[in-house]
Amino acid sequence: MREIKIYTDGSFKKNKAGISFLINFPDKDDILAYTNLKCRKSIQAELLAITHALKYLLSIDMSYQDVFIDVATDEISVVEVFNNQKYKMWDLTLWKKEDGKTVIRCAKEWFELSCLVKCFEDKIHFSKVTDKDNRNRIVHRYASYARKIQLCSKNSLHIMERKNGKNFKDNGILITNSNKELEKILNRQKLWEFTKKEKNFDWYNKAKDELIYVDPDDIIITENVHLSCNSLNFGTLFRNVAESHEIQYPVAIKPLVNGKYSLTAGITRLITAKLFNIPRIPCVLTDLSHQEFIKKCLINAD
Repeated sequence: MREIKIYTDGSFKKNKAGISFLINFPDKDDILAYTNLKCRKSIQAELLAITHALKYLLSIDMSYQDVFIDVATDEISVVEVFNNQKYKMWDLTLWKKEDGKTVIRCAKEWFELSCLVKCFEDKIHFSKVTDKDNRNRIVHRYASYARKIQLCSKNSLHIMERKNGKNFKDNGILITNSNKELEKILNRQKLWEFTKKEKNFDWYNKAKDELIYVDPDDIIITENVHLSCNSLNFGTLFRNVAESHEIQYPVAIKPLVNGKYSLTAGITRLITAKLFNIPRIPCVLTDLSHQEFIKKCLINAD
C-alpha cells in the first residue's frame, strides 16, 4: 500500500493566520501550498491547514483505494482526537455537552475537518511531527511567510511543486471552492445547530415526563462520560440549592437489576444533591444510555 505524507502548519498572530501544507506523493511530485485568512485562535490555524490539505487531496482526480494517508502536525490535540476517534463520540451527542455548549472550542473547524476525515475512512492517520523533519521546516516557514503577506483572496491557494527533490516552482493560484461535492460536505448543517439556542440544555417536558423521587445515594455512575471535567458546569446551582434545599430540575436515571439506578443525565445536580444532603430528588426514568438520551432529546428539541 502506498503512503501519502501530509505536513501541515499554521502561524497565528493578531487575528490573522498563515497556513501551509506539503503533500509528499509516493510516485509523483511534491505539492506545497500556502494561503492566509482571518481567525481568532491558533488552533483554528492548525485545523484549517489540515482541512485545506485534505480538500486539495479530494479535489484531484486520484484513487485512494490502495493509499494510506499520514498527516503530520505539531498540534497534539489533533492527533489525539482523530486517532482516538473522539469525533465519533461527539457525533452521538450532536457535539453538545450536557449544559448545551459545544464539546470543544472552535467546534466549526473541528467538525468540518471530521467530515473530511470520514471521506478517507480507516485510511488516514495523524502523527506528531518532529522538528528535525525537513518538510516540516518548509511548511513552518511558508505558514509564517503567508501570515505576513497581504491578505489573500478567499478560497485561494498558492500552489508550488517540485520534481525529483529540486527547488519548488510556482504553479499558480488554485480556487478551492469550485468542487461542489466538497462544498456539500463542508457546508452540511453543524450538528449542534439542530438544537434550540438556549443557554441551558432543557430536556425535561412537564407534560410528558413522569417524575419519581429517589434517594441520591441510590443513583450510581456507570458511564465514564459523566466524569469529564470539561462537562461540569454548576453555574448558580450551589447557591440556589443552598437557599431552597431542594433540586428543582430532574435528573434522568436508568433502572438497574439491584434496585439501584444508573445516572443517564444530570451529573451536576446529583453531585449537588449529595453535597447538600438532599434526601430525595426528582427523576425521570429512561432505558437509554447518556449518549442515546442526549441525542434523542436534542433531535426532539426542534
